[in-house]
Amino acid sequence: MHSRSELDLAAIRADFPRTRHAVYLDHASSHPVSVHTAAALHRYADWLLHDVGEPWWPAWAGPRDRSRHLFAELIHASPQEVAYARSTVESESNLLNGMAEFLGDGNVVTHDLHYAPSLYNYEVRRKNGLDVRIARHRDWRYDVDELARHVDRQTRLVAISLVSNVNGAVADVRAISQVAHDHGALLYADIIQAAGAVPIDVKDMGIDLAACSTFKWLMGVKGFGFLYVRADLQGQVVRPSQPSGGVQFNYQPWTAAADPHLPAISWNPTAGPAQYEVSYPSYEGLLSSQESLAYILRLGVPGIRAHVRSLTDRLQQELPALGYTSITPPSQDSPICAFTSPDPTATLERTRRAGIHVAMRFGNKLRLSPSVYNDHDDIDRLLAALR
Repeated sequence: MHSRSELDLAAIRADFPRTRHAVYLDHASSHPVSVHTAAALHRYADWLLHDVGEPWWPAWAGPRDRSRHLFAELIHASPQEVAYARSTVESESNLLNGMAEFLGDGNVVTHDLHYAPSLYNYEVRRKNGLDVRIARHRDWRYDVDELARHVDRQTRLVAISLVSNVNGAVADVRAISQVAHDHGALLYADIIQAAGAVPIDVKDMGIDLAACSTFKWLMGVKGFGFLYVRADLQGQVVRPSQPSGGVQFNYQPWTAAADPHLPAISWNPTAGPAQYEVSYPSYEGLLSSQESLAYILRLGVPGIRAHVRSLTDRLQQELPALGYTSITPPSQDSPICAFTSPDPTATLERTRRAGIHVAMRFGNKLRLSPSVYNDHDDIDRLLAALR
């Protein structure tokens, strides 16, 4: 892995052609793919056009499980703890479905800085009888004591976003994990706004379950992601909610000669992390993540983080003087920062005229999320547009 000083910013910017015609500061919404990932997708499209058929995995692609191994390396897990998934929200929902027996008549504690569609999921389950408790932020930050106030011996799961999409607030995940584990509960972390952007060690952080899609900081495509389930929880505490497996018929005409030692029909459930997958994963997602994860690991997340921190630090220092009040707690180790805009319509008009892509959320919240290929010239252009 490389340190910040070893990052070749000119080469990185060349890998993302969007830098040639616009300033893009909305990676918390969606990240452009690199030229390397785009080339892999073009190869795949050409294979679909000319060579699709058996075998069902392109001969020119790396092993199909390579993405699983690369993601496991990124979050410091075992590849046998990583499953392919379609989306973060669906993964969290499937986990809850598979934990129905474990949850029983216990409760789930979550937080109002968690992702809104996930909170809606919990609200539907609350209406169906699940005891759901939502801790509230204090000054736009996670407050461990406030969250702990909702946790008791009946708590089965604590569910948070490691980095909030609202304002980049970073959860004190080790402290929250300790609270959960002290009460016999598990910790789920939505890591979509963290993976690829901030260092993650699920073992050291005490994360039991996690999920993310790849179209944000993992620089991949939509419709594909990863699910982490701690090894000892698989198939027991967390059961597959969409069972998959195979069948073997031991009678004619399925077989020429029946084996008298086998039943007429044998059922073969899928084992390991693949038990949480249904049918084939997205090949577009697999190929994209092969390229993007290798790219991120080559740069090194610490180097990515150090570079982006220099940009978000400037935003935190200089935007308040222009009338934009920060709602991101200081010293947050995330690539996202958000500010209250005095005039959201004017802010968006100014940035669009200047060729700068930003996000406006929750009415008047200007959210900025630079990535590794952004530079200080990009920040200069933004500041000039907002003056």
